[in-house]
Amino acid sequence: MISSIIELLFPFYVLWKFKRNKKLSIDKVSFEKHSYYFELNNEIIATRLKEEHDRAQKIDEKTSKFIFGLSICFTAFGVSATIIAKLLPTHVLKPLIIFFLSFSSSYMLIGGIVSLGAFQLMAKFGYGTVFEYQKYKNEKFSMVHALIGQENTNLIRQVRNEVAYLCIRNGFVLLLISFILFSLTIIHSSHRDYLKNLNQNKIISTQKKH
Repeated sequence: MISSIIELLFPFYVLWKFKRNKKLSIDKVSFEKHSYYFELNNEIIATRLKEEHDRAQKIDEKTSKFIFGLSICFTAFGVSATIIAKLLPTHVLKPLIIFFLSFSSSYMLIGGIVSLGAFQLMAKFGYGTVFEYQKYKNEKFSMVHALIGQENTNLIRQVRNEVAYLCIRNGFVLLLISFILFSLTIIHSSHRDYLKNLNQNKIISTQKKH
């Protein structure tokens, strides 16, 4: 329960921890730990490696589209925050609305930074001169190592996108709460002003009678 709440509120910490663990596990390939990989024949491993290369490309393409959508989100947030700031009346809920708006912008900013990580060049396993040399020396181990490395790298890509989405979602939830509180303050302030004007009119009318 607590871990789920932490993942929900601090997804960027989850990404950092996951990324660190996966990078460490890439260099810890062993027959005992990954025996089921070594039982596959080389043709299947080569096919799986190509599939992971294709998957990496598709994830990066999806991230690029996500970043485009993110720019629209920031525009919408900027306009919304400006409207709220200009129209927000003096009210007991005003500090709370500012609080939610601040955290909303923070979540969106972190989501943008995380998604921009897609432009960082990530390791690609299973190609190059060094790989061919290692495959010549020990084909099975080098191919299994490349496949595991590429799988873990793609998992990092996938979790990175998920974390960016969670941050943006949290930001919009807080923005929605801000809008609801803003609406309540507008309604309450309007009702308060109406009652104030009504009382003033009654006082004026009473004074005129006297």
